[in-house]
Amino acid sequence: MGKIWTIIKWEFLQRVKDRLFVITLIAAPLLVLMVGTAAGLLSEASLDYTKVIGFRIDNTKYFNSIDNRLNQLILDDGQPAFIGVLLGEDKEYSQNSVDCLVRITEIENQFIIELNYGYTLSPLELNKIEDAIKTGLTENYIKKQNSEILLPKFDFQQLLKNQSTSTIDEFNKLFFAGFAFLFLLIIVIIYSGSSFTRALAEEKNTHINEILLSSVSPNEILFGKYFGLALLGILQTLFWFGFSYMFFGGNSTHLEIVTNLPLLIIYFFLGYLLYSAIFLALGAQVTTENEAQQITTLTSLFLIIPVVISAQIFVSPDSFLSNIFTYFPLTTAPVMLMKINFSDTSASEIFLTILIQIISITVVIMIASKYFAKGLSQFNKKTRR
Repeated sequence: MGKIWTIIKWEFLQRVKDRLFVITLIAAPLLVLMVGTAAGLLSEASLDYTKVIGFRIDNTKYFNSIDNRLNQLILDDGQPAFIGVLLGEDKEYSQNSVDCLVRITEIENQFIIELNYGYTLSPLELNKIEDAIKTGLTENYIKKQNSEILLPKFDFQQLLKNQSTSTIDEFNKLFFAGFAFLFLLIIVIIYSGSSFTRALAEEKNTHINEILLSSVSPNEILFGKYFGLALLGILQTLFWFGFSYMFFGGNSTHLEIVTNLPLLIIYFFLGYLLYSAIFLALGAQVTTENEAQQITTLTSLFLIIPVVISAQIFVSPDSFLSNIFTYFPLTTAPVMLMKINFSDTSASEIFLTILIQIISITVVIMIASKYFAKGLSQFNKKTRR
Protein backbone atom coordinates (compact mmCIF):
# COMPACT_ATOMS: atom_id res chain seq x y z
CA MET A 1 0.00 0.00 0.00
CA GLY A 2 2.90 2.33 0.75
CA LYS A 3 4.27 1.96 -2.77
CA ILE A 4 0.85 2.66 -4.30
CA TRP A 5 0.56 5.87 -2.26
CA THR A 6 4.03 6.92 -3.40
CA ILE A 7 3.05 6.41 -7.05
CA ILE A 8 -0.20 8.32 -6.47
CA LYS A 9 1.69 11.32 -5.10
CA TRP A 10 4.29 11.17 -7.85
CA GLU A 11 1.66 10.88 -10.59
CA PHE A 12 -0.45 13.72 -9.16
CA LEU A 13 2.40 16.13 -8.44
CA GLN A 14 4.03 15.48 -11.79
CA ARG A 15 0.84 16.55 -13.61
CA VAL A 16 0.08 19.51 -11.34
CA LYS A 17 3.59 20.95 -11.72
CA ASP A 18 3.28 20.86 -15.50
CA ARG A 19 3.17 24.45 -16.78
CA LEU A 20 0.72 23.55 -19.56
CA PHE A 21 -1.67 22.01 -17.03
CA VAL A 22 -1.69 25.20 -14.92
CA ILE A 23 -2.26 27.40 -17.97
CA THR A 24 -5.07 25.18 -19.23
CA LEU A 25 -6.66 25.00 -15.79
CA ILE A 26 -7.04 28.79 -15.80
CA ALA A 27 -7.53 29.47 -19.52
CA ALA A 28 -10.19 26.82 -20.19
CA PRO A 29 -12.86 28.26 -17.81
CA LEU A 30 -12.18 31.77 -19.15
CA LEU A 31 -12.59 30.59 -22.75
CA VAL A 32 -15.79 28.71 -21.95
CA LEU A 33 -17.13 31.77 -20.11
CA MET A 34 -16.50 34.07 -23.08
CA VAL A 35 -17.88 31.64 -25.67
CA GLY A 36 -20.93 30.83 -23.53
CA THR A 37 -21.72 34.50 -22.92
CA ALA A 38 -21.36 35.34 -26.61
CA ALA A 39 -23.48 32.35 -27.66
CA GLY A 40 -26.17 33.29 -25.16
CA LEU A 41 -26.36 36.87 -26.43
CA LEU A 42 -26.44 35.77 -30.08
CA SER A 43 -29.09 33.11 -29.46
CA GLU A 44 -31.31 35.58 -27.62
CA ALA A 45 -30.92 38.10 -30.42
CA SER A 46 -31.71 35.53 -33.14
CA LEU A 47 -34.97 34.49 -31.39
CA ASP A 48 -36.12 38.04 -30.65
CA TYR A 49 -38.81 38.40 -33.34
CA THR A 50 -42.61 38.38 -33.55
CA LYS A 51 -43.94 34.88 -32.91
CA VAL A 52 -47.09 33.54 -34.61
CA ILE A 53 -49.50 31.74 -32.29
CA GLY A 54 -52.20 29.64 -33.96
CA PHE A 55 -55.46 28.98 -32.07
CA ARG A 56 -58.06 26.30 -32.53
CA ILE A 57 -61.03 27.23 -30.38
CA ASP A 58 -64.79 26.99 -30.89
CA ASN A 59 -65.83 30.28 -29.28
CA THR A 60 -64.33 33.26 -31.12
CA LYS A 61 -64.98 35.66 -28.21
CA TYR A 62 -62.34 33.79 -26.23
CA PHE A 63 -59.88 34.19 -29.07
CA ASN A 64 -60.47 37.95 -29.31
CA SER A 65 -59.76 38.44 -25.59
CA ILE A 66 -56.62 36.31 -25.70
CA ASP A 67 -55.41 38.08 -28.87
CA ASN A 68 -55.90 41.47 -27.20
CA ARG A 69 -53.75 40.33 -24.29
CA LEU A 70 -51.03 39.06 -26.61
CA ASN A 71 -51.02 42.35 -28.52
CA GLN A 72 -50.09 44.18 -25.30
CA LEU A 73 -46.75 42.34 -25.19
CA ILE A 74 -44.13 44.39 -27.03
CA LEU A 75 -40.50 43.68 -28.00
CA ASP A 76 -37.66 46.08 -27.28
CA ASP A 77 -37.85 47.49 -30.83
CA GLY A 78 -41.56 48.31 -30.44
CA GLN A 79 -42.82 45.39 -32.53
CA PRO A 80 -45.49 43.02 -31.14
CA ALA A 81 -44.06 39.98 -29.41
CA PHE A 82 -46.92 37.72 -30.59
CA ILE A 83 -49.55 37.61 -33.31
CA GLY A 84 -52.61 35.42 -32.79
CA VAL A 85 -54.17 33.57 -35.73
CA LEU A 86 -57.51 31.75 -35.54
CA LEU A 87 -57.39 28.34 -37.26
CA GLY A 88 -60.45 26.27 -38.07
CA GLU A 89 -60.52 22.56 -37.28
CA ASP A 90 -60.68 21.71 -40.97
CA LYS A 91 -58.04 24.25 -42.00
CA GLU A 92 -54.67 22.83 -42.88
CA TYR A 93 -51.56 24.62 -41.74
CA SER A 94 -47.82 24.16 -42.08
CA GLN A 95 -45.94 23.13 -38.95
CA ASN A 96 -43.41 25.84 -39.76
CA SER A 97 -46.04 28.55 -40.24
CA VAL A 98 -46.74 28.94 -36.52
CA ASP A 99 -44.37 28.99 -33.55
CA CYS A 100 -47.04 27.54 -31.27
CA LEU A 101 -50.37 25.81 -31.89
CA VAL A 102 -52.94 26.24 -29.09
CA ARG A 103 -56.01 24.02 -28.87
CA ILE A 104 -58.61 25.06 -26.26
CA THR A 105 -61.43 22.71 -25.21
CA GLU A 106 -64.15 23.82 -22.76
CA ILE A 107 -65.70 21.21 -20.47
CA GLU A 108 -68.15 22.70 -17.95
CA ASN A 109 -66.05 25.16 -15.94
CA GLN A 110 -62.68 23.74 -17.00
CA PHE A 111 -60.53 24.63 -19.98
CA ILE A 112 -58.12 22.06 -21.36
CA ILE A 113 -55.32 23.91 -23.16
CA GLU A 114 -52.86 22.00 -25.34
CA LEU A 115 -49.70 23.83 -26.41
CA ASN A 116 -47.80 22.27 -29.29
CA TYR A 117 -44.65 24.35 -29.80
CA GLY A 118 -41.16 24.22 -31.25
CA TYR A 119 -37.79 25.36 -29.98
CA THR A 120 -38.22 28.95 -31.19
CA LEU A 121 -40.11 29.72 -27.98
CA SER A 122 -38.23 30.25 -24.75
CA PRO A 123 -39.67 29.14 -21.37
CA LEU A 124 -40.29 32.80 -20.50
CA GLU A 125 -42.31 33.34 -23.70
CA LEU A 126 -44.37 30.22 -22.98
CA ASN A 127 -45.11 31.59 -19.54
CA LYS A 128 -46.34 34.87 -21.09
CA ILE A 129 -48.58 32.97 -23.53
CA GLU A 130 -50.11 30.95 -20.70
CA ASP A 131 -50.80 34.12 -18.68
CA ALA A 132 -52.46 35.76 -21.70
CA ILE A 133 -54.66 32.68 -22.24
CA LYS A 134 -55.70 32.54 -18.58
CA THR A 135 -56.53 36.25 -18.45
CA GLY A 136 -58.42 36.23 -21.77
CA LEU A 137 -60.50 33.19 -20.90
CA THR A 138 -61.30 34.44 -17.40
CA GLU A 139 -62.52 37.83 -18.71
CA ASN A 140 -65.20 36.16 -20.85
CA TYR A 141 -66.05 33.21 -18.66
CA ILE A 142 -66.89 34.72 -15.24
CA LYS A 143 -70.37 33.43 -14.32
CA LYS A 144 -72.71 33.74 -11.40
CA GLN A 145 -74.24 30.69 -9.82
CA ASN A 146 -76.36 30.86 -6.66
CA SER A 147 -75.10 34.42 -6.07
CA GLU A 148 -71.52 33.18 -6.18
CA ILE A 149 -68.90 34.04 -8.77
CA LEU A 150 -67.73 30.96 -10.67
CA LEU A 151 -64.18 31.13 -12.08
CA PRO A 152 -62.78 28.72 -14.66
CA LYS A 153 -60.19 26.03 -14.01
CA PHE A 154 -57.23 25.49 -16.31
CA ASP A 155 -55.43 22.34 -17.39
CA PHE A 156 -52.33 23.16 -19.45
CA GLN A 157 -50.72 20.36 -21.44
CA GLN A 158 -47.40 21.19 -23.08
CA LEU A 159 -46.94 18.48 -25.67
CA LEU A 160 -43.25 19.01 -26.44
CA LYS A 161 -42.10 19.66 -22.93
CA ASN A 162 -41.47 17.30 -20.02
CA GLN A 163 -40.91 19.05 -16.72
CA SER A 164 -42.22 18.75 -13.19
CA THR A 165 -41.08 22.13 -11.87
CA SER A 166 -43.54 24.71 -10.68
CA THR A 167 -41.99 27.79 -12.24
CA ILE A 168 -40.02 28.68 -15.33
CA ASP A 169 -37.21 29.99 -13.14
CA GLU A 170 -36.83 26.61 -11.46
CA PHE A 171 -36.89 24.89 -14.86
CA ASN A 172 -33.99 27.04 -16.05
CA LYS A 173 -32.00 26.36 -12.89
CA LEU A 174 -32.49 22.60 -13.09
CA PHE A 175 -31.58 22.60 -16.77
CA PHE A 176 -28.40 24.57 -16.08
CA ALA A 177 -27.41 22.34 -13.16
CA GLY A 178 -27.76 19.07 -15.08
CA PHE A 179 -26.12 20.34 -18.25
CA ALA A 180 -23.30 22.01 -16.29
CA PHE A 181 -22.38 18.67 -14.70
CA LEU A 182 -22.46 16.99 -18.13
CA PHE A 183 -20.33 19.70 -19.73
CA LEU A 184 -17.82 19.59 -16.90
CA LEU A 185 -17.62 15.79 -17.12
CA ILE A 186 -16.81 15.98 -20.84
CA ILE A 187 -14.14 18.67 -20.38
CA VAL A 188 -12.42 16.94 -17.45
CA ILE A 189 -12.43 13.50 -19.09
CA ILE A 190 -11.15 14.71 -22.46
CA TYR A 191 -8.36 16.80 -20.96
CA SER A 192 -7.29 14.29 -18.30
CA GLY A 193 -7.51 11.34 -20.68
CA SER A 194 -5.48 12.97 -23.46
CA SER A 195 -2.73 14.20 -21.14
CA PHE A 196 -2.59 10.85 -19.34
CA THR A 197 -2.29 8.69 -22.49
CA ARG A 198 0.38 11.00 -23.92
CA ALA A 199 2.30 10.80 -20.65
CA LEU A 200 2.17 6.98 -20.72
CA ALA A 201 3.58 6.95 -24.25
CA GLU A 202 6.36 9.34 -23.19
CA GLU A 203 7.23 7.24 -20.15
CA LYS A 204 7.62 4.16 -22.33
CA ASN A 205 9.93 5.86 -24.75
CA THR A 206 12.08 7.25 -21.92
CA HIS A 207 12.06 3.80 -20.26
CA ILE A 208 10.79 5.17 -16.93
CA ASN A 209 8.37 2.23 -16.74
CA GLU A 210 11.22 -0.25 -16.96
CA ILE A 211 12.76 1.35 -13.87
CA LEU A 212 9.42 1.25 -12.03
CA LEU A 213 8.80 -2.39 -12.92
CA SER A 214 12.16 -3.32 -11.37
CA SER A 215 11.01 -2.18 -7.91
CA VAL A 216 7.17 -2.37 -7.85
CA SER A 217 4.56 -4.72 -9.29
CA PRO A 218 2.47 -3.83 -12.37
CA ASN A 219 -0.73 -3.75 -10.30
CA GLU A 220 0.83 -1.25 -7.88
CA ILE A 221 1.72 0.98 -10.82
CA LEU A 222 -1.78 0.54 -12.26
CA PHE A 223 -3.64 1.53 -9.09
CA GLY A 224 -1.16 4.28 -8.28
CA LYS A 225 -1.65 5.88 -11.69
CA TYR A 226 -5.43 5.32 -11.57
CA PHE A 227 -5.97 7.04 -8.23
CA GLY A 228 -3.46 9.74 -9.15
CA LEU A 229 -5.53 10.49 -12.22
CA ALA A 230 -8.69 10.49 -10.08
CA LEU A 231 -7.17 13.12 -7.75
CA LEU A 232 -6.28 15.21 -10.78
CA GLY A 233 -9.90 15.12 -11.94
CA ILE A 234 -11.13 16.10 -8.47
CA LEU A 235 -8.74 19.08 -8.48
CA GLN A 236 -10.02 20.23 -11.87
CA THR A 237 -13.64 19.83 -10.77
CA LEU A 238 -13.15 21.82 -7.57
CA PHE A 239 -11.32 24.55 -9.50
CA TRP A 240 -14.14 24.86 -12.05
CA PHE A 241 -16.82 25.10 -9.37
CA GLY A 242 -14.73 27.62 -7.44
CA PHE A 243 -14.20 29.63 -10.61
CA SER A 244 -17.94 29.56 -11.34
CA TYR A 245 -18.80 30.68 -7.81
CA MET A 246 -16.25 33.52 -7.93
CA PHE A 247 -17.60 34.99 -11.18
CA PHE A 248 -21.32 34.29 -10.87
CA GLY A 249 -21.90 34.08 -7.14
CA GLY A 250 -23.88 31.46 -5.28
CA ASN A 251 -26.56 31.30 -7.98
CA SER A 252 -24.20 29.90 -10.59
CA THR A 253 -24.73 26.29 -9.63
CA HIS A 254 -28.27 26.75 -8.17
CA LEU A 255 -27.54 24.23 -5.45
CA GLU A 256 -30.44 25.49 -3.36
CA ILE A 257 -33.06 23.79 -5.58
CA VAL A 258 -31.12 20.86 -6.97
CA THR A 259 -32.69 18.17 -4.82
CA ASN A 260 -30.77 15.51 -6.77
CA LEU A 261 -27.37 17.06 -6.11
CA PRO A 262 -25.96 13.93 -4.36
CA LEU A 263 -27.00 11.79 -7.34
CA LEU A 264 -25.48 14.28 -9.79
CA ILE A 265 -22.19 14.07 -7.91
CA ILE A 266 -22.34 10.25 -7.78
CA TYR A 267 -22.98 9.90 -11.52
CA PHE A 268 -20.32 12.52 -12.28
CA PHE A 269 -17.56 10.67 -10.42
CA LEU A 270 -18.70 7.23 -11.55
CA GLY A 271 -18.52 8.42 -15.16
CA TYR A 272 -15.12 9.96 -14.58
CA LEU A 273 -13.74 6.83 -12.87
CA LEU A 274 -15.03 4.61 -15.68
CA TYR A 275 -13.41 6.66 -18.42
CA SER A 276 -10.21 6.99 -16.37
CA ALA A 277 -10.05 3.19 -16.17
CA ILE A 278 -10.60 2.95 -19.93
CA PHE A 279 -7.83 5.46 -20.66
CA LEU A 280 -5.59 3.55 -18.27
CA ALA A 281 -6.28 0.22 -20.00
CA LEU A 282 -5.92 1.57 -23.54
CA GLY A 283 -3.17 4.07 -22.75
CA ALA A 284 -0.84 1.31 -21.57
CA GLN A 285 -0.95 -0.15 -25.09
CA VAL A 286 0.10 3.00 -27.01
CA THR A 287 3.69 3.83 -27.90
CA THR A 288 3.37 7.18 -29.70
CA GLU A 289 1.57 10.46 -29.10
CA ASN A 290 -0.32 9.96 -32.37
CA GLU A 291 -1.77 6.70 -31.08
CA ALA A 292 -2.61 8.38 -27.77
CA GLN A 293 -4.50 11.15 -29.58
CA GLN A 294 -6.45 8.65 -31.68
CA ILE A 295 -7.49 6.65 -28.60
CA THR A 296 -8.58 9.81 -26.79
CA THR A 297 -10.64 10.96 -29.77
CA LEU A 298 -12.38 7.62 -30.33
CA THR A 299 -13.17 7.11 -26.65
CA SER A 300 -14.44 10.66 -26.19
CA LEU A 301 -16.95 10.22 -29.02
CA PHE A 302 -19.19 8.28 -26.64
CA LEU A 303 -19.41 11.41 -24.46
CA ILE A 304 -20.81 13.42 -27.37
CA ILE A 305 -23.73 11.03 -27.97
CA PRO A 306 -25.81 12.30 -24.99
CA VAL A 307 -25.32 15.89 -26.20
CA VAL A 308 -26.51 14.95 -29.71
CA ILE A 309 -29.67 13.26 -28.39
CA SER A 310 -30.25 15.75 -25.55
CA ALA A 311 -33.40 17.13 -27.23
CA GLN A 312 -34.85 13.61 -27.37
CA ILE A 313 -33.95 13.03 -23.71
CA PHE A 314 -35.65 16.25 -22.54
CA VAL A 315 -38.76 15.76 -24.69
CA SER A 316 -39.16 12.02 -24.07
CA PRO A 317 -36.83 10.73 -21.32
CA ASP A 318 -38.50 7.29 -21.35
CA SER A 319 -38.26 6.73 -25.10
CA PHE A 320 -36.60 3.63 -26.57
CA LEU A 321 -33.57 5.62 -27.76
CA SER A 322 -33.13 7.30 -24.38
CA ASN A 323 -33.34 3.97 -22.54
CA ILE A 324 -30.74 2.37 -24.80
CA PHE A 325 -28.11 4.97 -23.92
CA THR A 326 -29.25 5.04 -20.29
CA TYR A 327 -28.14 1.43 -19.81
CA PHE A 328 -25.14 1.47 -22.15
CA PRO A 329 -22.17 1.75 -19.72
CA LEU A 330 -20.20 4.37 -21.68
CA THR A 331 -23.20 6.73 -21.85
CA THR A 332 -25.01 5.87 -18.62
CA ALA A 333 -23.49 8.63 -16.48
CA PRO A 334 -23.82 11.46 -19.08
CA VAL A 335 -27.43 10.55 -19.87
CA MET A 336 -28.43 10.26 -16.21
CA LEU A 337 -26.91 13.67 -15.49
CA MET A 338 -29.55 15.10 -17.85
CA LYS A 339 -32.46 12.77 -17.01
CA ILE A 340 -32.28 12.91 -13.24
CA ASN A 341 -33.82 16.41 -12.99
CA PHE A 342 -36.33 16.14 -15.85
CA SER A 343 -38.05 12.80 -15.42
CA ASP A 344 -39.60 10.76 -12.67
CA THR A 345 -36.64 8.43 -12.35
CA SER A 346 -37.52 5.36 -10.32
CA ALA A 347 -35.37 4.05 -7.48
CA SER A 348 -34.86 0.80 -9.41
CA GLU A 349 -33.49 2.71 -12.44
CA ILE A 350 -31.11 4.69 -10.24
CA PHE A 351 -29.92 1.54 -8.47
CA LEU A 352 -29.48 -0.37 -11.74
CA THR A 353 -27.57 2.41 -13.51
CA ILE A 354 -25.24 2.92 -10.55
CA LEU A 355 -24.67 -0.85 -10.38
CA ILE A 356 -23.88 -0.92 -14.11
CA GLN A 357 -21.28 1.79 -13.64
CA ILE A 358 -19.63 0.04 -10.66
CA ILE A 359 -19.52 -3.32 -12.48
CA SER A 360 -18.15 -1.65 -15.62
CA ILE A 361 -15.38 0.08 -13.65
CA THR A 362 -14.46 -3.23 -11.97
CA VAL A 363 -14.41 -5.14 -15.27
CA VAL A 364 -12.30 -2.52 -17.04
CA ILE A 365 -9.77 -2.45 -14.18
CA MET A 366 -9.58 -6.27 -14.21
CA ILE A 367 -8.93 -6.23 -17.96
CA ALA A 368 -6.38 -3.45 -17.51
CA SER A 369 -4.52 -5.37 -14.79
CA LYS A 370 -4.30 -8.41 -17.08
CA TYR A 371 -2.61 -6.57 -19.94
CA PHE A 372 -1.05 -3.61 -18.10
CA ALA A 373 2.36 -5.19 -17.50
CA LYS A 374 2.72 -6.24 -21.12
CA GLY A 375 1.66 -2.81 -22.30
CA LEU A 376 4.18 -1.03 -20.09
CA SER A 377 7.02 -3.08 -21.55
CA GLN A 378 6.19 -1.99 -25.09
CA PHE A 379 8.09 0.90 -26.66
CA ASN A 380 8.40 2.84 -29.87
CA LYS A 381 10.88 0.91 -32.01
CA LYS A 382 11.86 4.04 -33.93
CA THR A 383 12.85 5.74 -30.69
CA ARG A 384 14.77 2.66 -29.52
CA ARG A 385 17.01 2.77 -32.60
